[in-house]
Amino acid sequence: MYMQEEKNNQTSRVRKQSFIGKVRITIAAITLTGSIVMVVGGASGGEILDFGRGLAMLSVGIMQPEGGVQALNERLERIPASGGNNNYDLGDSGGLSYTPGGGMQTSGELGSSSLISSGVVPAEAGDGGKIVEQKFDPGTGFVQGVAIKNISSRTIDIAKEIKIPPAIKITDSSDPQVLIMHTHTTESYMTYYAGYYNANDSARTKDETRSVVAVGESVSEQLRAAGIGVIHDVTLHDSPKYTGAYERSEQTVKKILKQYPSISVVIDLHRDAIGQPPQKVKPTISINGRKAAQMMIIASVCDSKTAPHPSWVQNLRFALRLQSSLHTQYNGIMRPLYMVDSRYNQHLTHGSLLIEVGSEANTVSEAVYSGEILGKTLAQVLNSLKK
Repeated sequence: MYMQEEKNNQTSRVRKQSFIGKVRITIAAITLTGSIVMVVGGASGGEILDFGRGLAMLSVGIMQPEGGVQALNERLERIPASGGNNNYDLGDSGGLSYTPGGGMQTSGELGSSSLISSGVVPAEAGDGGKIVEQKFDPGTGFVQGVAIKNISSRTIDIAKEIKIPPAIKITDSSDPQVLIMHTHTTESYMTYYAGYYNANDSARTKDETRSVVAVGESVSEQLRAAGIGVIHDVTLHDSPKYTGAYERSEQTVKKILKQYPSISVVIDLHRDAIGQPPQKVKPTISINGRKAAQMMIIASVCDSKTAPHPSWVQNLRFALRLQSSLHTQYNGIMRPLYMVDSRYNQHLTHGSLLIEVGSEANTVSEAVYSGEILGKTLAQVLNSLKK
């Protein structure tokens, strides 16, 4: 009986592989033909990218297991289009109302709960997967406390650039000088750690006490305590529509910068997603006896005709100083500084960075603690740049 079932399974796999091969060829042909037609028809780069994304999602839906579509969707969104429709309605409220020492400002629709973590660990339902706690290597070949992972097309002289102060203007003023925001506002964390997760432990939520918003507020509190004016904008950019979040967050940042030209630093706070479904990995380190989520700074070093970013080196110098300070004061808290050719809206100021705090498998308390560490260190770096 077993032998017959195995033979049938092999026949089924061969047929499936043959079908998938034909689908791949068909999708490739459609992509080529469709792209040519769109170019001739005068389609924008963003429209062509959306067309390609749609076919990529179709391909993954056919050929990958459950979860593959969401994973590819998130990876595609990490590379925003340089063009496309940026008509994003931010409302008619006239902008944010900033109060020195005040808390979050938002034009989004967020919910909240009274507790970050109830301390209650649900039983394993068997419909989720395992969570593995892992301490990621902080890197090798350190230069003044900085290890890098360079997947960009540039070769960077770290020793040279870290010595040059970034062109960031920080002053003794009650005006806002830092903007904390979230392109993927609904990225969430776990409320417990038991070595597993259940299907209802969503990786996205509008509950700001379980999302990157809680981490952003933790960072903001430390900046306020250090006397640095900060706006924490929690506008939803990834819900109800995920695709196009970077274009929408760009418009949010531009509007706030126009309203508050005193802002010279913009931190786009995210969390990572690590592991192969159904397994998830949470990057964790013990700092002063407490578990903290390991962090990663992503610095754009691109500058091209389609994605101009001529002042990328200023952002990099800022990233190097922050990375060095975090590593030397909290050994192991940082993963290597990640240098990429994607822009991530870092062209908007000389002090724009994308920072990943933990992963979806970390607990909220671990991520919030890391936010506290990030906020304290960021305040130190900025105060050292005061003029």
